[in-house]
Formats: sequence, structure tokens, C-alpha cells
Amino acid sequence: MSDHQGSSKKRGLASASSETRERVAKAGGEAPHQKRGLQAADNDTRRSVARKGGLARGEQRRRAKQVRESADEEEASAEAIRSM
Repeated sequence: MSDHQGSSKKRGLASASSETRERVAKAGGEAPHQKRGLQAADNDTRRSVARKGGLARGEQRRRAKQVRESADEEEASAEAIRSM
């Protein structure tokens, strides 16, 4: 459990003034830009993402790690068989 759970300290928007909370509520998620994410990217970036199957960098790293670990396990297994 977190130490902050029983605390009376306000965080985030709860700690803002009533004027700020009202202004944020009126904005209601408006953004200064019309396009987000891949829609806002240039053609080269969209092509690059499409070639990579739409994977985020973190997902690419996780998959590469899984492939390496699988290869390591296969090598260890083959080594164990050879040493019998």
C-alpha cells in the first residue's frame, strides 16, 4: 500500500485552484493539433512503421529479446544433449 493513500494531500488537478479546474473542464480534452500519433507523421515515417508491422520500439526490443532468449535456450539444450 502507498503511504499517500491515507494522506490528505491533494495531487494533480485536485490541488489546482477552482479557476484552473474550471478552465481545464471547459477545454475538455481539446488539443492545439488536429492529428495525433501516426496521422501526424510524415510519409517516410508512416512507411517505416508499416514495414515494421506497426510495432513500437519497446515492442521491437521485447520481441528481439525473446528471440535471443529462445536461441540461448536451444543452444543450452543442445549442449546438454551433447554432454550426455
